[in-house]
Amino acid sequence: MIVFDDVTYSYPGAEVPALSEISLTLDPGSWTAIVGANGSGKSTLARLTDGLLHPSAGRVFVDEIDTTDYDRAWDVRSLVGLVLQNPDNQIVGTVVEEDVAFGPENLGVPRDELRSRVDAAIAAVGLTGLERREPHLLSEGQKQRLAIAGALAMNPDYLVLDEPTAMLDLEGRSDVLAVLGRLQAAGTAIVHITHDLAEATRAGRVIALKAGRVAFDGTADQLLEDAELMRTLGLEAPPMARMAAALRALGVPAVAASSAEEIVEALWPS
Repeated sequence: MIVFDDVTYSYPGAEVPALSEISLTLDPGSWTAIVGANGSGKSTLARLTDGLLHPSAGRVFVDEIDTTDYDRAWDVRSLVGLVLQNPDNQIVGTVVEEDVAFGPENLGVPRDELRSRVDAAIAAVGLTGLERREPHLLSEGQKQRLAIAGALAMNPDYLVLDEPTAMLDLEGRSDVLAVLGRLQAAGTAIVHITHDLAEATRAGRVIALKAGRVAFDGTADQLLEDAELMRTLGLEAPPMARMAAALRALGVPAVAASSAEEIVEALWPS
């Protein structure tokens, strides 16, 4: 598990901490969404999970490894795969398969195992057949899936994604979310940083940050039902959740859904 033990982080020169006194545990195999307004500390939290940033105070542990332990840095980054918002910032290979191989190759993974990892990661994100494609020829959605494949080739137990769909169209977003669903079903823990509560409803647990502190920790339904908390967090309910709330106000108590399909099923059960 990933454990934040009373963690505070301040950027050099900043007047206030980006995160303050964060204590939480992220369990293996879970899907956790981290939400909050811009500047709430979401991206900072993501970068603390794999030791890219070190706490100013408190400690972060990944499966009991302190992320500040320099001698265990590669162990931490083998356990935690981090995918940033802009995939172009992570793509380093001249073709797809070279990019996916970059991380494990630098860990000294034997050639036969390396080939197996690369093929499995490419297949997991639906890029089979594009192994020799140059990354700049991929669509934005394919680039984001390539970034995920690069993290997967490290065989991580935890996959942390910072706004992975923010730059994508509807089709690309659906593709990436489908990949995350398959990975979580196969046992990979997903930590999904997002500003989109429609995406957060896919998670079993939602943590909301406000001004660098945990302001909510529960389910998406619990968060969406608290209109005052949503307002104070600067969050907006997704359209389908607003429609469901409007239908309940009209006396349709069975409607407690956040997707078009769920609303249709509630109104016209099959």
